[in-house]
Amino acid sequence: MKTETTEDVLAGSVRHVVDAESLKTWVDGPLQAVLPHRAMLCGQSVAHSGGYAAIQLWSFGVPSTYLAAIECAGGNLRSPIQTRLMRSGEPEYFAVDHVVPEIDGAWLASFRSTGWRNLLGLAHFEGEGQELLLTTAAFYDVKPVPESHRHFLQRKVMPHVHAALSGLRRGAAEAADWAAVLKALTPAEHAITGWVLQGKTNKEIGRLLCKSAETVKRQLALLMRRVGVRNRTELAHLLSLVDAGVNKISTVRQFPRSGH
Repeated sequence: MKTETTEDVLAGSVRHVVDAESLKTWVDGPLQAVLPHRAMLCGQSVAHSGGYAAIQLWSFGVPSTYLAAIECAGGNLRSPIQTRLMRSGEPEYFAVDHVVPEIDGAWLASFRSTGWRNLLGLAHFEGEGQELLLTTAAFYDVKPVPESHRHFLQRKVMPHVHAALSGLRRGAAEAADWAAVLKALTPAEHAITGWVLQGKTNKEIGRLLCKSAETVKRQLALLMRRVGVRNRTELAHLLSLVDAGVNKISTVRQFPRSGH
């Protein structure tokens, strides 16, 4: 029987990334096992006539002071590494003990203030023309990466990072669609769904809304048919998806890491 490798786990587990918390679990688990790092920034940008526009950005263990120093309006990053990734798509490796003269001084000062020793930037392109989607990831404080190994890591890691972030975008679109459906519910249906989201039983909901449990059960059955779910569990999942605001992924999400 074939032994499952860390890369197999990375590829197999990415399909479970559906929201912010599952992304964090995937980054801190399978991705960390394949490419150990102290902190990470990853995101996606779409091409336009003037370059790229950021559509999502995720931060794991990156100090807020550093993020504030490099983030521009719209979620783009003021980073020479990010700029080179966008232009060439080639892996970028930067180490503080090998600073080149053309590196931006303000960015370098911000980088040094974190105590990091190096940075590995990787990219993945998908699509063409105005449909081009760029996924980038910056891994901070990695083991020194020889030039011959950087393209290998990019091929090994970035398709899965791209899949994870693209999955979040699809989930966002789904959440937006469902939000529109739920917005059309009647006031009585909204009242019931609020209590379903809190895990209340039909009997408890009936008591809270001064209705019988049978009335609540009948209204829930009609509601589930309207929104196309098969049972109460699926309805609760749908409600939590929309309530969590998964469609608002264009803002920076920060996840601190203990011990760093």
